[in-house]
Formats: sequence, C-alpha cells, structure tokens
Amino acid sequence: MTQDKPDAALQVDFSLDLICPWCWIGLRNLLAAREALSAKFPQQRLAIHWHADTLLPQIPEQGLPYQAFYEARLGGPRAVEVRRAQVRAAAEAAGLQLNHEAIQTFPNTRLVCALVNYAQQQLDGEAMIGFVESIFAAYFVQGRDIGSPMVLQQLAEAAKLDWDPAGFDALCYQSAQGHAGGVPHMVFNQRLQVTGAVPPAELLRAMEHACAAETVLG
Repeated sequence: MTQDKPDAALQVDFSLDLICPWCWIGLRNLLAAREALSAKFPQQRLAIHWHADTLLPQIPEQGLPYQAFYEARLGGPRAVEVRRAQVRAAAEAAGLQLNHEAIQTFPNTRLVCALVNYAQQQLDGEAMIGFVESIFAAYFVQGRDIGSPMVLQQLAEAAKLDWDPAGFDALCYQSAQGHAGGVPHMVFNQRLQVTGAVPPAELLRAMEHACAAETVLG
C-alpha cells in the first residue's frame, strides 16, 4: 500500500450491542485508528458494516431496573461500583463521559439493534456513525430508555431516517453475524479479527495488516 496509489475501501464488520459501553468505547477507538490510518495513507477509506444483535434476549420487553439488574448480575453494589470505575476510565481515555447515575432502565435491545441494521439501507457511512453514536449518547449520557419505540422514533427522526416502529418487522433485521464470543468484535476485510475495546494503536496495526494482505492475496 502506497500513498500515491488509490486504495479500495478497507471493510470492517463491526458487531455490537447498543447496551454495551465497551462497544461505544470500541467505536471511538476505531474512529481514532481510522484518523491515524488516513494520516499515513490519505487515499485509504474505511467502510463500516454494522452487525447489531442483542446480548441478552431474555430481558423483558419493558426492561428491568438498571441498578438492581447489575447488582444481581455482578454480586452487589460494591462490585457494580468497581466495574463502573473500570468502564469510566476506559471511556474517558476514549473521550467519553458516561453518566450511569442517569440510567433507570436496563432495556431489551432487540428493537434498537434491528433498527441499526435497518438504518444502513438509508444512511451513508458518516450518517450511520452519527446515528449509532446518538443512540449510545441517549442511553449512556442522557439516561433515555433505548428499548422504547417512542425514544427510538425520536432518534430516527433526528437522523432523518424514514422509520415507522408500528410497521417494522424487527425479525427481518436480526444480525446473522453473531457475536463471535463477545463484543465489540471487528473483522477487517473478512480476514483479520479483533475482539474487545482494544486501543487505537492495535486497531491501526490490524488495519495495516489487513490492507497488506489484500494487496498480496488480491
């Protein structure tokens, strides 16, 4: 790969759940890595293919009380506090400020994940990134219930996405990608896989290796 040679878009298949803060952190790290890649190779583009799927389909449609859910899942208030401190530190390193105290409901994310998969039919690459980030911000910063069709309709309208929750068949937009053992999960050019909210430098290396393999293997 050279700077004076046009490059095909580097494809990344990004598996995520909108309830997972590590997925937002992973996305921010991916965008930072994209910026670094562009600085080295200005003609190299990154195309994100989104594969959203709910990690916990057993959550009731109306959701569960947020604090109680995590205390039961992690083993009590102290364990929740320790985990949130870890998440906040990683988020701040990625330029994010999470507001766990504002969250009241742990939602079922079946509908919001299907909406993200559907939105790719209408929104271009940058608009999709903005839309996904708006959902993360609605939940992790504003404390809104992203399992609510009304909240999702408001977010869709803000993104200029034509979407009617009343006539939407979420089953048609379930991800066939799966979580591959965890999220965030990224596959570069359908060859090189990375799982977790790894640092931008590691993602940049993965991108460069994927591009180099594409050049060699064709």
